[in-house]
Amino acid sequence: MNVNEIMTTDLVTCNPNETLTQAAAKLQDADIGACPVVVQDSLVGIVTDRDITVRAVAKGFDPNSTHISDVMSKNLVTGTPSMPVEDACRLMEDNQVRRLPIVDNQGKLVGIVAQADLALDLDEEEMIAEVVEKISEPSI
Repeated sequence: MNVNEIMTTDLVTCNPNETLTQAAAKLQDADIGACPVVVQDSLVGIVTDRDITVRAVAKGFDPNSTHISDVMSKNLVTGTPSMPVEDACRLMEDNQVRRLPIVDNQGKLVGIVAQADLALDLDEEEMIAEVVEKISEPSI
């Protein structure tokens, strides 16, 4: 099975110039924990609810004037639509990420694979358990 068979393609995205308040509203409205950040359909980062609270609000940044670009993760691990799901699982495990943005050859965001997608779509219970365990291990 390849990633394009399980990835979510109906994505909510953010622009790096939007404020944290705008990003938080998008996360709340869509009931999601992360928003890919794109410029002209190209992935440039990802902002999570944790980025907003820990990297910004906890440090006293004003969410109404702080831009997403100030707190988003920029060094992303990505996958491709034709990648086998097992390779995507390994990437998520090795990099301890709960979400894997999927990009085409030009860097255009085409989907995302989250832990939940793996749990819903994979039959291999051991693989799912291993992915969740490895992603959740404390960093050294």
